Formats: sequence, C-alpha cells, structure tokens
Amino acid sequence: MRAPRLSRRKLLLGAATAGAAAAAGAFYRAWPSGPMPSPRVEKFARPLPVPPVLAPSRSDADIDYYEMTQRTARAEIVPGMSTAIWGYNGIFPGPTIRARAGRCTVVRQINQLAIPTVVHLHGGVTPADSDGFPTDLSVPDDFPRDVPICSALPTLAEFVRSGATLPPATKLHSYPNKQRAATLWYHDHAMDFAGRNIYHGLAGFYLISDDEERALNLPDGPYDIPLMICLRRFAPDGSMAYDDRGHLGAQGDVVLVNGAPWPRLAVERRKYRLRILNASNATPLTLALDSGRPMAQIATDAGLLPGTIRLDRIPLAMGERVEVVIDFADYPAATRVLLQDCEALEGRQGASPSSAIMCFDVVERKTADTSALPEHLTTMERLAAASGMRIRDFDLAADFALTLNLPPISWDINGRKFDPDRVDADPILNDTEIWHFRHRATMFPGRHVHPAHIHLAHFQILERNGAPPPPHERGWKDTVRLEQGDDVRVAARFTDHRGRYILHCHNLEHEDHSMMARFDVV
Repeated sequence: MRAPRLSRRKLLLGAATAGAAAAAGAFYRAWPSGPMPSPRVEKFARPLPVPPVLAPSRSDADIDYYEMTQRTARAEIVPGMSTAIWGYNGIFPGPTIRARAGRCTVVRQINQLAIPTVVHLHGGVTPADSDGFPTDLSVPDDFPRDVPICSALPTLAEFVRSGATLPPATKLHSYPNKQRAATLWYHDHAMDFAGRNIYHGLAGFYLISDDEERALNLPDGPYDIPLMICLRRFAPDGSMAYDDRGHLGAQGDVVLVNGAPWPRLAVERRKYRLRILNASNATPLTLALDSGRPMAQIATDAGLLPGTIRLDRIPLAMGERVEVVIDFADYPAATRVLLQDCEALEGRQGASPSSAIMCFDVVERKTADTSALPEHLTTMERLAAASGMRIRDFDLAADFALTLNLPPISWDINGRKFDPDRVDADPILNDTEIWHFRHRATMFPGRHVHPAHIHLAHFQILERNGAPPPPHERGWKDTVRLEQGDDVRVAARFTDHRGRYILHCHNLEHEDHSMMARFDVV
C-alpha cells in the first residue's frame, strides 16, 4: 500500500475540521491511495428506498418555499454498520423536490456541517446568484477563523480585517422553473471539495413537471421512480473511504441506488417510469437489462425526446440523466430482471467492479394499468449551425506536475487552470453559440471520461466525431460524455439570465483540480 498523498487542499481541509465538529472531522483525513476492499455486502438483500418528497414550508400564489438543513447523520448502508453521512436534511439522497414549470421555487439552505458548501441545481435555468458558483460558499458559523475557506478565498479573519461581508451559513436559492419538464438534481459545488462533499451524501433529485408532460399519461405516482446510481467504497468500520486517486477520480466497489447497496424492487406486471441519474464521481455507466429486451427511452437530461426510442443499452456518463419506461407486463410473475452496467460486464477499464446495479422482482399487477407510452412525445425545436454564430473551442486535457511537492495531476480547459476571476467566454443573452469540445489524447495511461457540463445553458448535440449523434443523445442536454479522442459540437442557447456561470468536467475530482472555466452571459 502506497503512502498517502497530501495536497494543499487536503491539509487545509484537515486543519479546518480539527477546529470543527468532531463527527465531521473523522472524515477529513488522508486516505491511502491504494484500494481498500469494502466489507462484504450481499446483493439484492435490501428493498430499494425511494427518497421522500419534500413538502413546502409555505406557498403563495406563484411561489413554493422550502427549507433544508445540511447536517451530519448516521445511516445503515453496509448491513450491521453505522455510516456517517453529510446529507440535505440529514438523509442520502436528500429529499426530492417536485416543482412545476412556471412556478417559482425558493429554497432556504442552512449549513450546519463543519465545512463550507455550495448548492448547484444541475440542469436549472437559474439566476447567477442562485446557480452555485464554486466560490459562492455558505460557511458554517463555527468554521475556524484562521483557515483559508478554499484555495481562492481568504480566511474569515482576513474577511473581517478587510471589512468585506462574511460568507453566510444560510443562503436563499431562487429557481424560476421557466423550463421544460425534466429530471434535474441538486448537489454540492464547493470549490476544491465538491467531489468529497458529494461522495459523503450531498445530492438529491429535483423534478420539474409541465402541462405537456402530464397530458401524456406516463406512469406516475408509485410507478414513477427516481434512481440515483453511484459507487462508494467503505472502510472496515463502515465509514466512507474517500480516495481521489491522485486526482484521477474517486471510485468504489459498492454500487448504491438511492443510497442502498444493490437493492431489489418488487414491480407489478405493468409500466414503470424510471428517472436514472449517474451520480458517481468518476465512473461512467452503460445501462442494459439482463433479459436483453430494450428499454423505451423518453427523455434526456433537459426534457422529453421528440419520440420514444427503444434501445438495448444506454450510455450514461457522470452527471447525465435518462428517463426510460419499462413494461414489466412483458415478464411472467416471479421473474427477476437485472439492471446491469455493460461497462463492467465487458471489462472496460475504469468501470464499476460489478455488472449488477439492482434487480426488479416481478409480481402480479394489483390494479389496472391505465398509463400510456406514446410514440410522439413533444415537438422539439431543432438547433442548427448557422452563418454568423459564434464558435468557441474547448480542449479538455491533463496537466502533469513536474516536481514532487505538487499533486501528480491537475486538469485544465484550453491549457488554463480555473481562475474564478478570469472570464473565458462571454456569450450574449439569448444567443445560440456553437461550443466545440475535444478530449485531447495524452500520454497518461488509462481511460478518462470527461463529461462536459454547461451551467445555465441547454444544448443539442450537432455532431459526434463528424457524424450525427446517436439516438439516445438527440434531445435537450446539459452534459455530454467525452471519451478520449472525442470531438463533439453542440449548439448551446444562453437564455433568461445574465451573470457568471461555469463550464466544467463532471468527473468531480477533475472539477476540483482545475478543469473548470468561467463564462459570463452579457
């Protein structure tokens, strides 16, 4: 086992938690960089938990108000063991918010953790001051005054001496929801530490519905189920064993769905709508059923596809979402159907160590299935490249430290490390631009997927490696998967809000180690 690598960020974080709550401080230690097998967990022993839907604290004519507290709690994830988590309202995943298009949501976030946090609504068309810029931190009241908040911000003592406003522990986020029905998610976005914070539990679903979607009569109620898939590793005592692997990306050997390892779900012989999110830090997935039967895909990241498509397998990079309908009436009662990861099944490098994700146990239908699966879903405006459109190039690549006292790898965009004060692009409000992404090949061994995520803007993929995008990518997107050597062009529209936003890789450790760029909508 190699000795731990301690970066400046880890040392700062260790110093910060030394003066904070003891429960949270146990997590902020340097983990060995070699693999530590998790305690054994039996597959399909635990029923699938479904995150509770959060009720508004109050509502008026056109706004729903919510409150969430970010706090430590304990959960039984590994059977028979207690795991400390950092959760929204103390649960992992956090509570689900169900919003309606055109009706504003205001969320009051209270940070009772021992660490600075930022909340980002992934996929939200959100005002800049509520979007979750990495340095818009909420800092807990008991955070040490002499420890830098992050690599880009000074200590609280320096804030006081300068007369600047102290970062608050409580922050209001306003989400107008002027967008299509879609499966979004909210998660931490703190500069330098998003990977570690999300790994310990700071993530939850945010589901938007609209009149068009509701008129389709898709499966709903208990037959509309969000599935948050992520990989985690656990220490022998059941605590989460976070290891960024020298900034390559934190992985794991236990597959969690909605916070439970390899769960099972009893499904009636009828249609189910599954909203699937890959919330892993650094592990891409390719979804398939072990029966070989296709899944009916109805939506991508940012909303409905024009029509239902049927696919045997669906790739899903970190941060991407897909909605599928599976009709379990096609299976006899007592059939067990596995949701699998083909990346692991086919032994691809960097894949999950287990091909199984969860299982569906088919039972007889209790009531009539009156839901529908229409072939036509929505009329989608098609974006296309046009003369006069601004074209911007973004190369995503690794940068190697040449001295022993630096981290082994950092990541950059266009050869530049993230600087929150530098503006790298300035799209005009309501313009559509062509953003050209390249995952440049490097000499570094191994497979590294860069999911490029644009805040605020929704986009359509125009070309993938010189050809039209595959069917599963032909909807509105906010995140696009880039394998090594990929060359992808997207048409992105920047609507509704001016201000500063972020483009970044959604391998969370790449994001934490400089693979971000600021853009300002002007």
